[in-house]
Order: sequence, then structure tokens, then C-alpha cells
Amino acid sequence: MAFSIFPRNIHFFELLNRQNRILNESAGQLARIVEDLTCVDAACKTVTLIEADADALCREIARELSQTFITPIDREDIYRLNMTQEDSINRITAIASRMRLCAFDYIRFPARKMARNILAMTALTGEMICCLESKRDVSDTMRKVKELKTECEMLFSTGLAELHDVETGDTKEVIDIMRWTQVYDRFEMAIERIDDLADAIEEVVLKNA
Repeated sequence: MAFSIFPRNIHFFELLNRQNRILNESAGQLARIVEDLTCVDAACKTVTLIEADADALCREIARELSQTFITPIDREDIYRLNMTQEDSINRITAIASRMRLCAFDYIRFPARKMARNILAMTALTGEMICCLESKRDVSDTMRKVKELKTECEMLFSTGLAELHDVETGDTKEVIDIMRWTQVYDRFEMAIERIDDLADAIEEVVLKNA
């Protein structure tokens, strides 16, 4: 379809909100994994299906953006929110996949708490997108996101410190430490990306205030 200069009834906020619901659902499945290891396989399968839906929606938003002349906010802002949400979903999927691959016997507390915080952070970004659409202030919500991120940074440091405190020559424990280090790294990347999303939404809110 050719680029059109005529207004098209594309509800970009509806698409971004739908994308955010997918992000929140992914985070919910990750929280499910850390609370109950018996559901790892089922949750990972769900996360994979969710990611496929997210990929399709990301392409849909990009396609509609390329074919629409008039948009509710700047085109580059829609593009940035679209890609940052998509990246956040991919980072959560990477955590879930790694945890399934590692087949842990138990979940360490820092990982469990970071997963809960990720779920809370994604929910807050959904609130922020709603605020963007209705032109409302996001400062209180942004403060909550930053508090959760700060807590995650402390949990990440604590988790790594615990791993490196272990003095053992046991091969199984060494492998376990390596696996948890990889998982923690993926947690850190997901948290940073969701924080980037919150920053991006805040910037767009301020620009359109």
C-alpha cells in the first residue's frame, strides 16, 4: 500500500496499549516460573507464543506508521515506544528461556524478587501510556519505576555477591554458579530495557504536555 497523505483512523494508542499488555503478560509468566518451578515448561511455551504475537504486533505498528501521515504524537516517538516495548518483551523471553535451559532445583531469592519487580514495572509502564494518551502527569508513576529499578540493582549485586562467596571445588556447584550468573545478567538487561521504556514514555509525555 502506498503512503497516504490523507488522515487514516489508526488508533496508535490502542496498539501501544495492546503491546504493553503483551509485555505485562510476559512478565506475569516469568513471575509464575520463579514462584513454581513445576510450571517452567508450560510458562516458557506460553512466553514463546506471546513473543510471536508481540513480533506480529510490532510489525503491524511499524507498517501502519509507514502508511499514515497524521499521527497523535510524533512519528519517531511512536517508533521508539514500539521498539522499546518489543525489546523489553524479548529480554523477558530470554530470561524465561535461560531458566528452562538451566533446569534449576530451586529459585534464589534475588531472582524471585527481581521477577516480581519486573512485573510491577511493566504494569506501571502501562499506566504511563494511558497517562500519555490522556495527557496526564506521570511523575509519581515514574518515581515508583525508579524505586523498583534501584531495588533490582541492589538485588542484582546481592545475588552476584552470594554466588562469589561460595568456596567450592565441586563441579556441580561451579556449573550452578555459572548458570545463575548468566540468568542474573539477563535479568539486569531486561530491567534496564523496561527502565528505558519508562524514560521514553516520560519524555514523550513532557513533550506533549
